[in-house]
Amino acid sequence: MDTPENARTDRNRRMLESWRRGASITEIAREHGLSLSWTGRLLRQEGAVLPEIRRGVRRKLDTARIVREYEAGAPMQHLAAQHSASYGTIRRLLLRENVKIRPHGGQNAGGRRTPDSPDSPAG
Repeated sequence: MDTPENARTDRNRRMLESWRRGASITEIAREHGLSLSWTGRLLRQEGAVLPEIRRGVRRKLDTARIVREYEAGAPMQHLAAQHSASYGTIRRLLLRENVKIRPHGGQNAGGRRTPDSPDSPAG
């Protein structure tokens, strides 16, 4: 009988085989629908010798351009996709540059009212 435990063991074995054939952790994680950190942890548990854990990849981003685009109205998610970075990286970069972060929901967020707000029309 195929139990969840057997399925996990089989998946982990396939992941280790992929690693030994030269697949990257990113490729293995994507194939199995797992995060990079969890994939690395599972591979280590299976005996794989992986590079030491680092705090992300350092890369050069065009900070001035990102700030200009954000201040011109580009959403952070769009900037992240355009510059091949994560949403968190873009947000941290903007905060580090002392850029005023817009509220969630874009330009319309400030105009929203809740049903119990004092200036909402009586229903």
